[in-house]
Amino acid sequence: MSPPSSFIEISGRERALSRSRVVVDLDALSFNLSQIRSRLSGRTEILPIVKADAYGHGMLPVARHLARRNIGSFGVMGLEEGIRLREAGVPGRIVVLGSLLPDEISDCVVHRLTPVIHHFDQLDVLRESFSDVSVGIHLKWDTGMGRLGFLPEDLPRLASLLSRSANVQVEGVLTHFSDGEDDVRTDTQIRTFESIILGLASHGILQNEIVIHMANSAAILSGRTEVDMKSLRQRWGGTVHFWVRPGLLLYGIPPDPERSSSEWKPVMKVEARLISIKTLHAKSRISYGGIHTLERETRVGVLGLGYADGLPRELSNWGWAVREGVRFPFLGRVCMDMVIVDLTEADGQISLGDWVTVMGNRESRAMTAWDMARKIRTIPYEIICRLGNRSPRIYVGGSNLSGEDNG
Repeated sequence: MSPPSSFIEISGRERALSRSRVVVDLDALSFNLSQIRSRLSGRTEILPIVKADAYGHGMLPVARHLARRNIGSFGVMGLEEGIRLREAGVPGRIVVLGSLLPDEISDCVVHRLTPVIHHFDQLDVLRESFSDVSVGIHLKWDTGMGRLGFLPEDLPRLASLLSRSANVQVEGVLTHFSDGEDDVRTDTQIRTFESIILGLASHGILQNEIVIHMANSAAILSGRTEVDMKSLRQRWGGTVHFWVRPGLLLYGIPPDPERSSSEWKPVMKVEARLISIKTLHAKSRISYGGIHTLERETRVGVLGLGYADGLPRELSNWGWAVREGVRFPFLGRVCMDMVIVDLTEADGQISLGDWVTVMGNRESRAMTAWDMARKIRTIPYEIICRLGNRSPRIYVGGSNLSGEDNG
């Protein structure tokens, strides 16, 4: 059965032979972007996070689509992702948020990527190897995450080094919230961050125009997107631009499923093809280990999606697929390449080769990323990053998309 005509066929026969696919709705992505923008002040801009292949949605198509919607900067994890964007012709600033090893700094500078500096070894390389080149950096501060970042007590030493490093320009300052859903902890981190920014200003380290960013998806929802500027204005007369760094929210999944979930449109849908249909007798045991035994004669289907594609094995005997509002419960264990479903409720309205939805975006009764995450005691970030590990991406909506794939 061929895909609907609205789908973009990118790789011909390979696409037609796929047994699973990830459908990415670029109009939903645009909608979420607009929703985020509506929550921000005029001086706050968006640094969309496209690391981890845009949370499984396809880094290059997502970045290209956002660039056409007046996004001028992108956040990636490491050097390889940044170089891929740059070599693919994605315009704008590309900020490498993850840890750059000292021997990666050179490639970062060569490819015009913006390094996030969080360790003295990185700064030493910039000072010693690029003394005749002006390099713009963002300084990351650990205000309570306990991961990457200079500590508040590092400020005097760091300021001393930067004051003697004319080639290193501090263009941005950032931190990362450890629990953006917890207002008290987040406010504590913001106060620490504000004191660090004041210290940098007092030491004359900030450029005349800088970017300050800290807010993730949860902080965007709570309105914690900017620091208090009153004290900073007393010590420093430059221009501040604030950024927010939406990830999960941009892809239509609120960090808290009980909060504003109806305001966002999930961008990803995961589908699998029906590759087998047969009727099994009552008391038949299903899948590995026979952990499910049929209570009655059952019409059984097999879908071409398994844990090698990122479908959690923990959904065995629990999850379900959907077609036209009808649920097909999983039977037995999820296999490496397949999952078995109960087609009894299909009432004959399903055929070999049909596509069914395993994780939906807005389809009635489909599993969501949050459904899966709760069941396996994880977070939706993990679900969408791992689903469709070998599934082709198909992009719908948007404009000028002919020939686009996920790079």
